[in-house]
Amino acid sequence: MAEARAIDRDAAERLGMPTVLLMENAARSVAEVARTLGERFVVLAGAGNNGGDGLAAARHLGFRRCAVHLLAEPDPAKVADAALQARILRAAGATLQVGRLPDLDAWRGAVWIDALFGTGLDRELQGAARTWVEAFDRAVGPKLAVDIPSGLHGDSGVVLGAACRADVTVTFVARKRGMVLGAGPLHCGRIEVRGLGLP
Repeated sequence: MAEARAIDRDAAERLGMPTVLLMENAARSVAEVARTLGERFVVLAGAGNNGGDGLAAARHLGFRRCAVHLLAEPDPAKVADAALQARILRAAGATLQVGRLPDLDAWRGAVWIDALFGTGLDRELQGAARTWVEAFDRAVGPKLAVDIPSGLHGDSGVVLGAACRADVTVTFVARKRGMVLGAGPLHCGRIEVRGLGLP
């Protein structure tokens, strides 16, 4: 995943593109694909930048059609862009449920969006993180993963304890190795590669 991080770093440092702009472009692509799958949405967002992509996508989708659930609150000191997305949604009047899973039956048939963990995950999922991934897999409805299914190692395709199974994965700039190796093909579903507005 060093290549993906290098692309982001180059965009920010050499090109001077604000990282929040990259997040916005990613979120727009996620929303475009999600709209092809349904009209109601459940966003499961982590506390990192992958979660920020999911929060921004909820805004593009129209937060009144979304149930937005945060595994944990983004820390502004560590992930300023993700924390900003949460502030924007709240300022607009959205309710963000923190640390509480949605009712799977109430949202049966909705589009489930996995924005829990991104390509940087390198440890086995345990505790609440694993519970949320397993709930995503039990949910009934079309499923979309943001960048890579949570719990799938980005380089090897190894399942880190548990991993989301998506019908479609919206990834950015290029496929990650883990999508085509190991368990990757079983978890990614159809892969949509979208740009981030990089020249």
